[in-house]
Amino acid sequence: MPYLSWLEGNQLMRHAVHEACQLGRDPLACVLAQPGLASLSRVHASVDRIGATWWVRDLDSANGTQLNGLPLNLPQGNALQDGDELVMGGWNLTFTEGFPGLDGSTFAERVGDLFHEVRPEPAQAMVLIRGIELLHRSTEKLLRQADSDAMVKELLEESLRLLGGDRGFLVMKQMGGEWRTAHRVGDVQEGIGLSRSILDYVAQERTAVLSNRPLADPRFGGMSLVELHRGSLLCAPMEDEGTIHGALYLDRESEGRPFSRFDLAIFQAFVRQGSMALRQAMLNRRALGQAEQQGELLRLRTECQREGDRHGQLLAAMAAPLRRVHSWAEELPESAGEAIRSQLEQLTALLDHGSRDGRAEESPLAGHPLPMADLQEDLVRRWESLLRLRRARLCVTEAPPASVWMAGGPLVVALAGLVEPMLMQLAEGAIVSTRWDQERGSRILRLNLPAGLHGPMPDPWTLRVLQDAGVRWHWADQALDLFLPEGPDAMPEEPARPLLGLVSEDLNLLGLFQTVAEAGDLWLHPLEQGPPPPPLPKFRFLVVDAQGTRDLEGCIRAYRHHPSFATTPILVVRCTEDDTPRLIEAGATDWLAEGFRWEALHHRLQVLRGHTELQQRALAAERLESFRQMAGTLKHEINNPLAIISMQVEMLERKYPEEAKLAKIGEMVDRIRALVQVLQKMRETPTEDYADGSSILKLG
Repeated sequence: MPYLSWLEGNQLMRHAVHEACQLGRDPLACVLAQPGLASLSRVHASVDRIGATWWVRDLDSANGTQLNGLPLNLPQGNALQDGDELVMGGWNLTFTEGFPGLDGSTFAERVGDLFHEVRPEPAQAMVLIRGIELLHRSTEKLLRQADSDAMVKELLEESLRLLGGDRGFLVMKQMGGEWRTAHRVGDVQEGIGLSRSILDYVAQERTAVLSNRPLADPRFGGMSLVELHRGSLLCAPMEDEGTIHGALYLDRESEGRPFSRFDLAIFQAFVRQGSMALRQAMLNRRALGQAEQQGELLRLRTECQREGDRHGQLLAAMAAPLRRVHSWAEELPESAGEAIRSQLEQLTALLDHGSRDGRAEESPLAGHPLPMADLQEDLVRRWESLLRLRRARLCVTEAPPASVWMAGGPLVVALAGLVEPMLMQLAEGAIVSTRWDQERGSRILRLNLPAGLHGPMPDPWTLRVLQDAGVRWHWADQALDLFLPEGPDAMPEEPARPLLGLVSEDLNLLGLFQTVAEAGDLWLHPLEQGPPPPPLPKFRFLVVDAQGTRDLEGCIRAYRHHPSFATTPILVVRCTEDDTPRLIEAGATDWLAEGFRWEALHHRLQVLRGHTELQQRALAAERLESFRQMAGTLKHEINNPLAIISMQVEMLERKYPEEAKLAKIGEMVDRIRALVQVLQKMRETPTEDYADGSSILKLG
C-alpha cells in the first residue's frame, strides 16, 4: 500500500493512500489538508490510480506542484514512483510504496533477494554463502515431504532451525478473513502468541516484515499488540496466485538477539520457496484425489448403465406376456374379467412409466388441472370392478364442478394402489361411500369404510408418487381422507435434506464427503473444531477427521455435550485402532481407520442411521408402555376413593332429597368415572399410524 509522508516539526506524519484523494488547504474538500499553510491553494493537487500506477495531477495553475524539483508537465499528471518528492506551496511530501520512515535495521520490510541485500565485503560474502547453503538444505528437506500436511509442519520447523528462532507459528487465513493457527513449534507458552495486527498488516501490504522492537514499531503502534514478547520477530505472507492464504511467524524472546535485514531476506526467500512447494504438493494431492474420484465415478456410471440396460430389457420382456394375459382376460366372465382387466391396465401404466424413467433424455411430465368429476369417474371405474367381486357396494356423491392439480406421473395408479388393498378386505354386503370436502388449497376425497378394516399400508413406490404429486392422506375413524392440491401453488415445498456435519482441516476430504453426502441424499456442512452456539439445525450424522483435528477427544466431547448433537451419531475417520477406546469414551459412536473407501463410509453411515432409528423406536415404545402403566395405576388409585365418594353421595341424597348440591356432586362423580374409562382405553387401544411416520393413540 502506498503512503504520503511529511514532517511536522520533528514528527513524521503518514497517510495511507487507499483510494483517489485531493491535497490542499481546505479540510472539507481534501482528504489530506494543511489549513494553516497560506501559500497552499484550497485544492492544490490530486492523486489517483490508473491501473497499477499512482498519478499526481496539478490543480493550481498559479502556484503549481513540483515533482522531484520539476513542475508537472503533463495534462493527465505524472506517474509516481517509490521515493518521489512532492512540493506544493511550501508543503513537502514523500511518496513511498511501503511504510515510510523505517530505519532498515530495527524496523524493515520490502527487502530484495539475497544478492541485492549483501554488500561487496568478504565478511558479507561468507554470510551470503552460508545463507544460501542453509536455504538450499532447508528447501531440499522441505521438498522431500510428499504430504501437504507434513510439509506445512516441516516448513515451520525448518524455518525455526534456519534462523535460530525461539518459537514459531504457521497461520492460515479462513474464508471469513479470520486467522487460524495450523501449527506451532518451539518455546510456546500458554497465553502468548502473535498479534493479529501483525498478520493483518503483512497480508494487507503483501510484504515480509522485521521488527526488533515490536512494542515500539510505528506500523503497529495504533493497534492491539497483546500477547507479544519484547524481543524480535519476522513475519512473511504465504501467497498463492495473488491470494494470501497464510503467514509464517518467528520470534526471539530475548531483546539482545535482534534479527538482521539479511535474516529477513533469507526468511522471505525460504517462505516463497516453501509456499511454491506446498502449493505443488497440494495440487498433486488434489489431482490424486480427483483421479481416484473420477475413477470411482466412472465405475459407478458404468454399473448404473448396466443396471439401466438390464432394467429396460426386463421391462421389454414383461410387455409381451402382459399383452397375452390381457387378450385372454377378454374371454373371462364380466365381473371377474372386468376386475382383471382393470388390474392389467394398472400394470401396463406402471410398465410404461418404468420404461419412461429408464430413458434419461426425456424430461419429467408437467402437471395439469383435472376436473374432479373425471378423476372420480376413473377411480370409481377401477374400484367398482373389485367391489363386485367382493359383492360389496360403492355409494358415490356427485363431484363438485372444480379441478385438482395432477402432477406428472401415474398418480391415478398410485391412488388405486393405496385404496384397493383395503377394498380386498371387505366382507360380503359391505358398503363404501365417498364424499368431497374442501380445505384451504386442497380438495378432500373421503372414503368411509366399514369397521374392522386396517389402515392403508402403501408400498414405497406408491408413497413416493403420492409425495411427488403433493397428495397427503389420513386414516382415522374408519375414514380415509385423500388431500388433493387444487393448483401448483398448493404443492408442498421440497423438504430440506438432512445435514452431514464434517469436522476436518483437510480440504481434500471435502470432495470425498460431497460424493458420500449426495449418495445418501444429505447436505454436507463443514464445521469448526468447536461447535457453534445454538440454535442449530438437526444433524443426522457428524464425522470427525482424526488427522485433521488438533484436539480430537476435546472436539468429540464438546460436540457430544452440545444440545444439538447430544443424540447425533459421531463417526471418527482416519484414526488408529489403539485410539478407539478413548474416542468411544469421549462420546464417539463408531470409527473408520485410514485408507477407507467411500463405499465403506456410505455403508457405515447407513448402518448408523438404522441403529439410530431403532433406538428412537425403542425409546418411543418404552415411553408408550410407561404411559400405559401410569394410566392403569391412575385408574386403580382413582376408582377406589371414587367408589367411596359415590356411596356417600347416594346415602346423603336419600337423607336430603331436596339438596341440589348433592346432585351436582353426583354429576361430577360420573364425569370423573368417564375420564377413568378413557384412561382404561389408553391401556387397551392400538396406535394409529400417519403418512409422515408419526403415530398416536386412537381413543375413540
